[in-house]
Amino acid sequence: MKLRQVPGLTILTLAIAGCPSTSNETTMVSSAPLTKEALYGKGHLLYGQLQFDSAKVYLFQAVRRDSLFADPIFDLAALHYDLAMQNTKGASESARLLRVSRDFYHRAEELGWEDSELLERLCDISVRLEDNASFLRYAKKNAKKYPHDRQYSNLGLAYVEAGEYQEGIQFLKTAIEKFPNSTYIGSYYRQLGRAYFKVDRHQTAERIFYEGLQAVNSRLAEQEKLASPSSVVQERLRDDKIGMLVTLKGLHQLYKDGEKLANVEKQLKELGYSK
Repeated sequence: MKLRQVPGLTILTLAIAGCPSTSNETTMVSSAPLTKEALYGKGHLLYGQLQFDSAKVYLFQAVRRDSLFADPIFDLAALHYDLAMQNTKGASESARLLRVSRDFYHRAEELGWEDSELLERLCDISVRLEDNASFLRYAKKNAKKYPHDRQYSNLGLAYVEAGEYQEGIQFLKTAIEKFPNSTYIGSYYRQLGRAYFKVDRHQTAERIFYEGLQAVNSRLAEQEKLASPSSVVQERLRDDKIGMLVTLKGLHQLYKDGEKLANVEKQLKELGYSK
């Protein structure tokens, strides 16, 4: 992870929630006066070695020395996220760690740290905490700052998850026009169809899903021609294809269209989907 020093902005002094305070942890840091940079460097090194508990001690100490020191704040955000992903103590503990991580990412953001990694992580945490408003906020910011196909995919999903269907429809139409050959094309069509479905425009949703299936099949065919196709891209395209087919199955069942229903069920079976 490449880190940088960000010029400090005027913000409130950070209250470090959960700072280690036991005597054992305190003695881990040398009693000799260390600079904030030395404390951060030691904490960053330990974090890279996956010694999370020890890393936290030094990183917290660095932030205590300078509450505007962005590098250890960013490391603490990433470290708590990693702990949440590795947590085996239950959903409530994972959510707590994610909230701590989010607080530190917010602090790094306030200090001017707005790279794509930070914004992507805040989007991911928002999804995991089921905070749709926050997801939409950061997806908008990410797509504006980094207007690429992945960011557009996240924002399209965020609009639909937040119930902003009309805004999502207009945005996803733009995404399809702007990135017609993107490997995220399935996501654009899938979320656009969902948005139309949510506003009871079922016939339009059906048309969009079938257009989306054609686009996904084209991208999958392109992948198969490559000497080294991307398994990640193929899996993403198949997931979006399955998502569109499942919704189409529900529509055909609703309107009792037996021929279309049989065709969709056949495609789902070929993809190994059996629910």
